[in-house]
Amino acid sequence: MEKIYVFSGLGADRRVFAKLDLSGFEVVYVDWLKPRTSEAFESYVFRLADHYQIPKQGALVLGLSFGGMCVSELAKYYDFKKTVLISSAKTKDELPKLLGISKWLSLHKLLPEAPSSKASMKVLTWLFGVKDEADQEFFKEIIQDTDPEFLKWTIDKIVHWENKQVPVNCLHLHGDKDHLLPIQHVDYSIRIKGGGHFMVWNRATELSFPIKNFLN
Repeated sequence: MEKIYVFSGLGADRRVFAKLDLSGFEVVYVDWLKPRTSEAFESYVFRLADHYQIPKQGALVLGLSFGGMCVSELAKYYDFKKTVLISSAKTKDELPKLLGISKWLSLHKLLPEAPSSKASMKVLTWLFGVKDEADQEFFKEIIQDTDPEFLKWTIDKIVHWENKQVPVNCLHLHGDKDHLLPIQHVDYSIRIKGGGHFMVWNRATELSFPIKNFLN
């Protein structure tokens, strides 16, 4: 059975992939490691790849949101067989221009340590497109479990990301209602009508067929 290395999103973990059908593959979930002090993004993704023993040639990889950025960064040095990105960005040009403003004003450093207050959750559920009440409870649980220091480190790496290289053999699925990474900036492969940033969970059935078709 062929392995597929799966990178989760910012503030998320393997739970968000529970509804995605990757049967027929040995799924290796790449859980986040604690960043070292002042660790560069490139150094961090190399350390992840080494920790999970991802082959430098011929691996199948899947990245969600920030995990997709990790995969894109690795793809500059790793010869992946096939790459799947969900609700992500392949290069800095696919990130919203607001992040450029944030970089220069360092607004991302002003984020609250605990982003699970009622006001913060209202904004986050809108950004991620989480409407169903049960989904909101699940989403809140994930946010509450997020290490605030890791969250701040990650956002800093996103706003300073300079990658311009697009991974080869890449399937990029993106929702046209993604408020976090608006689709107009993204060179996607498949547009998911009505899909938001949390579509890996609430539109998993719709995503599973094209992903498995591509991987097979």
